[in-house]
Amino acid sequence: MNPGWVMAVALVCGACEPRVKAGVDAGAGAGVDAGVDAEGGADAAADCAGTASLEERAAEARRLYGDDVRTALVDGAFLFVDPDHGPLFDEATRFAPRVLAALRNGRIGVHPLSPVSVYLFASAARFRKHCTARRYVPDSGPDWGIYDPRRREIVVDLSRGRDHVPSLAHELSHVLMDADVQAPRWFRECIGTLYEAPTLPRDGEIHGTSNWRYAQLRTALVARDPEAHLGALFGMSDDTFRGDSDAGPSAERYLLHYAIARATCQKLDEAGQLWPFYQGWRDELSKGRDPDGTASFERATGQTPAAADPSWRSWAARTK
Repeated sequence: MNPGWVMAVALVCGACEPRVKAGVDAGAGAGVDAGVDAEGGADAAADCAGTASLEERAAEARRLYGDDVRTALVDGAFLFVDPDHGPLFDEATRFAPRVLAALRNGRIGVHPLSPVSVYLFASAARFRKHCTARRYVPDSGPDWGIYDPRRREIVVDLSRGRDHVPSLAHELSHVLMDADVQAPRWFRECIGTLYEAPTLPRDGEIHGTSNWRYAQLRTALVARDPEAHLGALFGMSDDTFRGDSDAGPSAERYLLHYAIARATCQKLDEAGQLWPFYQGWRDELSKGRDPDGTASFERATGQTPAAADPSWRSWAARTK
């Protein structure tokens, strides 16, 4: 892959992690474009194999998809699996190490990782069948990439072609971030969605470019939606981010929250403030301080979220 290739793609891509109905907070969630709901209560919990070794994961891949299933070990912890002998498997295994190296280069903390299975499907039907067997059930709409932190499994649908390879960057960022910080859902998705449309201009560097999520955000800004502001994120519960309310779940609210989060991370990254904010808040959270992130944000940017909101809104309105 050309190091300067800008993968600014309009992905309805896997945001991410399943919401498990077994009394476990599985992380960043479910929705129209992303995430899943791994249902099944205790049975779902019993099915999870988060501590499986690389050898056990390879054996499972052979059991599921035959002795001739192709596998590749990436970065010492990620077992990539090619159930369909797909045309993009080699490209994906070349792309992943560059993403991981960039995310660790002065960004996300480096930690030893337990093994992760990464299933890359060239067939949408086989992707759906795998997800159904795993009880990955979306709230609504398609899932093109999923990270299950309990099973430690990434599943990506590459049936729509090369433009969907960057779905991997989103899911890989969740794995690294889960090992580094226990952050609220909005911030996990702030980071994850930023890399749906990544650019890697050189080794060790990664940024996000504007993508499809901002169309709804621009509309909300014009309509003066009361939730379309920077400060809405800070202190937002995981359930609220998901779009849950007394009136029931709202996919529209969920997607808007995703767009606000992504725009926040992209603007901070462009200003060179994202990773000072991330690292400062991570360190505060590890000490049981700054649960909503406002103090860390102010230290990194010199402004409160409320004071930074006008420039954020102006920036978001100009996105493409």
